[in-house]
Amino acid sequence: MRNIGTGKVEYFLPDGSRRELEGEVELKGDRVVVTEIIFINGNPGGAREINIPSNLCVVYWKPEVYDEV
Repeated sequence: MRNIGTGKVEYFLPDGSRRELEGEVELKGDRVVVTEIIFINGNPGGAREINIPSNLCVVYWKPEVYDEV
């Protein structure tokens, strides 16, 4: 199973709504960490990490050439 790569995460909030996050996704124990790149004037200017409980989200991986074995 993959534990790191680029993808999209659907986060189901307790109030019944959902939020979609895209970026570099990493699975750490019972948490999912999504790193989003922040663009300023079209150039990467920073990043933010969002930690989500893994039981409240669905991860969609983008196909990549390299995969952890």
